[in-house]
Amino acid sequence: MKEKKNIEIFNRELLAKYLSNEVNSLEKLEVETWISQSAENREELEQSRKMLDNIDAFYKAERFDSEVAWNKIRAKINPAQLTVIKRKSIGKEVISRFYKYAAIIVFAVLLGSAGFYIGFRNKVTEVYSEIISPENQVVNEYILPDGSVVALNSNSKLVFPKHFKGDTREVTLYGEAFFEVKPNAEKPFIITAGNAQVKVVGTSFNVSAYPGNETVEVVVTTGKVQVTNKNAEALADANLVYLIPGEKGTLFTKSSILEKSQNSNLNYLAWKTRDFTFNDIPLNEVFQCLEKTYHVKIQVTEPKLNDLKLNAQFDKKPIDFILNVVGLTFNLELSVDNEQYTFSSHKNN
Repeated sequence: MKEKKNIEIFNRELLAKYLSNEVNSLEKLEVETWISQSAENREELEQSRKMLDNIDAFYKAERFDSEVAWNKIRAKINPAQLTVIKRKSIGKEVISRFYKYAAIIVFAVLLGSAGFYIGFRNKVTEVYSEIISPENQVVNEYILPDGSVVALNSNSKLVFPKHFKGDTREVTLYGEAFFEVKPNAEKPFIITAGNAQVKVVGTSFNVSAYPGNETVEVVVTTGKVQVTNKNAEALADANLVYLIPGEKGTLFTKSSILEKSQNSNLNYLAWKTRDFTFNDIPLNEVFQCLEKTYHVKIQVTEPKLNDLKLNAQFDKKPIDFILNVVGLTFNLELSVDNEQYTFSSHKNN
């Protein structure tokens, strides 16, 4: 049973750790994703770097009493979040290490105060978080800060702010997801997906925007969706389409052409629901759909088998059941080897 998960925001020490080269690879990716969001974020990063340098310089001053300062810092933060540093003889290496962690902790305390202000700018820094669904991941549903629900397909990532501020709710998608957006007419929900931008007030729809794919596709289930081509070179009259239930918007990434059409793929949401309807569909297309949903490999020993057309419906059935039905329908032999399924014609007796 899928479980809806509330989103947790990453530790406030993360930005300071990044600036001090104390992050692991996943933490580095998280911060750099936030940096890539806008030029404003990059500017704030540089301001933060200067701020951290000033803190570091202060702690290296001769008048600094390390024992007193350490006790004050430790009292201000959550002890459960603090990695204990064992005190040894006061050598240069230990003091240097102390400076580094002291600077990180002080900077994190500033980040966690009522508002994080840089210099004399009265602007709150927005901290971004993300959901990452690795390859072959079981589909989970997540509740975003505004109450909207998103289900991520495998090998996908969604980046979003801790709080949706201002007059929009903006997220960035890499991969595929199904959204059920909580209605708010005064605060549209905006998804950036490659060169496409999807804008809604309250509706449900699927977005497929895997990096490297030749298209970005949006299929609407309920409500009304606006899809925009963000490419500045796109023609003005071909830059925007509105979609209603049953319609699909397709952005071709190379040509920057944005098209609207009726959605003919009844299984566009099968990766989430595991419900399939095949009406006179060639087996090669059937297998592509099943591979995407169940993360398996399906092949045939004879190319002509791909042209056989299937008429069937499956509701939340396991992959073995579906493929056995296919085999019985067309009198094919099915062999399995480590999630690799192979169909072949029956040998003549």
